[in-house]
Order: sequence, then structure tokens, then C-alpha cells
Amino acid sequence: MPALDRRSQYRRNKRLNHTANAVVKSNKPERPKDAMEASIQEANRLWSDLKKRIIDDPEFAEKPDSEKVDLYQKSEFKDFYTNFPIVCRYMICMGQFSNKAFKRFLLKCKAMESRKGKGSDAAEDEWVQRQADYVRYLWESYQRQHFSTTEAQNVWQHAYQTLIQEFKDFKEMHKVAEEKLKTEKTYNKSAMVKELLQRISNEEQALDENTTNDLIKKLEEQVNAQRRKNLLTQINKDIETVPPTIVGRGACKELTPSTT
Repeated sequence: MPALDRRSQYRRNKRLNHTANAVVKSNKPERPKDAMEASIQEANRLWSDLKKRIIDDPEFAEKPDSEKVDLYQKSEFKDFYTNFPIVCRYMICMGQFSNKAFKRFLLKCKAMESRKGKGSDAAEDEWVQRQADYVRYLWESYQRQHFSTTEAQNVWQHAYQTLIQEFKDFKEMHKVAEEKLKTEKTYNKSAMVKELLQRISNEEQALDENTTNDLIKKLEEQVNAQRRKNLLTQINKDIETVPPTIVGRGACKELTPSTT
């Protein structure tokens, strides 16, 4: 092959490679410049995934909300769901999302970052307020007619009260669960000790000397603690309460209300 042809072929291949690289580069999503852009990009990725899923699987829309949410909580979007639960719930359960509302919400959150360092209750309340902000912004973005500030504020208030109640219910459930676990733990511990003693007395289980001494010591401590408790209870029952007195020039007088 003539040298000129080889040189021309080289130039042609170089142009083709440059064009191919440009196409590949244009198909790649641009790297976000900051956390806000990254969040918006991830929100749009989830929104696209949801719309595609509904087209590919029409039965998905008929599933209970809990199943839909559970699917995305365990998917590649689990971190985004953890960070923005209200945004995701409106996407997945209500089929509603707005880039404009989400950006307004992120800007509001960013503006409040300078007020960190408050107590847990205040921080929780502020978090709820920001979620209510998003609900309001989302509602506003779907309005095709003029709306008043009062209407928008009513939407915010309803969202805020609903979320506050959800937090309250969650705390109550958590408290009940903790108490139940504590009770079960105490019961199981007591049952295990009784079973162990029964097995030892029936010679079904043998303990080494150190373990036996530790067990005896712990049982003695429990017995003594119970005896002290019973003794104090009996004292309170048997001994009469002495009325309070004051000392006045060699004589004791009961502290009784004056009749004058």
C-alpha cells in the first residue's frame, strides 16, 4: 500500500475514533458539581425508573403502597429513600414529582443548615417542617389555576400535623416494643436460671467449680436483695408514723394548724 494511502487511512481512523469518543461521552451523565445537583440527578433517575416500571409492569400500580415502598427501600435507591422519604413516598405512592418543588425544598434545607446545634426535639420539629415545605411546594407545582397563600398554608399545616402525629405514633410503638423486650428478657433470664437449677438438681448438667461458685454468689446477692426489700416493706407496714414536732423552750409541740 502506498505511503500516502496509509497516512490518509491513519487520519481517517483518528477522526472516527474522535467521533466515537464524543458520542460515548455525550451519552454519559454529567458528574454533578455539588450535593444539591447530585440529589436532583438521583431524584430524576428514580422518577424515570418508576415510570418505566409502571409501563413494563402494569400490575405494579395496583400493589399496596407498603409493597411499592418496600421494593424501592431495598433497591439501589435505598440511600436516596433514607435521605428523602417524603419525596420518595409521593413519587412511589402518589405518582407525583416536580423538579422545581424538589429544588425549592433543597434550597430551604440548605438555608436552615446554619441553625444546627439545637436540641433533639427542636431538630426533629424542624425536620418535619421541611418535609411539610416540600408537600406545599409540590402541591403548588401541580396547580394550573391561581391559588391563594392561605390555601397553600393550609396544605402545609395539614402535612405538618400529619407528620407530627406519625412521629408521635412511632414513638409510642417504639416505647411499647422496648417495654415488651425488657419484660421478655427478664422473664427469659429467670426461666433460664430456673431451668439450669433444675438440670443441676436432677444431675443432668454438671458445672465446674468456678462456675458453681459464681452462680452461688449471684443467687446469694439476689436473695439478700429480696430480703432487704421485704424488710423495708414490713417496717413501713408495722411502724406508725410519728407526727412532726418543733422544739420550743424545753417543750415539744406538734405542728398543728393554728386555731386563731
